[in-house]
Amino acid sequence: MSGTHTAADRTVHRSQPRLISANGVDLCVQTYGQAGEPAILLVAGAASSMDWWEDEFCQRLASDPRFVIRYDLRDTGQSVSYEPGAPGYDGSDLVADAVGLLDALEIARAHVVGISMGGGIGQHLALEHADRVATLTLISTTLVG
Repeated sequence: MSGTHTAADRTVHRSQPRLISANGVDLCVQTYGQAGEPAILLVAGAASSMDWWEDEFCQRLASDPRFVIRYDLRDTGQSVSYEPGAPGYDGSDLVADAVGLLDALEIARAHVVGISMGGGIGQHLALEHADRVATLTLISTTLVG
């Protein structure tokens, strides 16, 4: 064996899911890798918990090394929930939640990856908080109007 190692060989630290207060609400968050590495914020679609971003995928991203963050949007998974039909929030709150999460984790700037509605959140995040978004990757989403 030559002694060379690939990113896949690295051991990646995975945190336990935990609640973090961001933008005045509790959001369930899980991180992979080490704080201080370039951050990737994964934003899932409507009604998809953070588990949509599979564990192995998150570990592979973090092995580069990166600091990968996946979280439950409001009304999904273990994050704050509201009575059906009366959410008490709108899309701008979901964007503010993402910014609040970055603040709570002391991340100045992140690579943002959004799928479906998460792509819409990512687009608004990039437009309204361009200084917080290093890159934006959109999956299965449409342009924000």
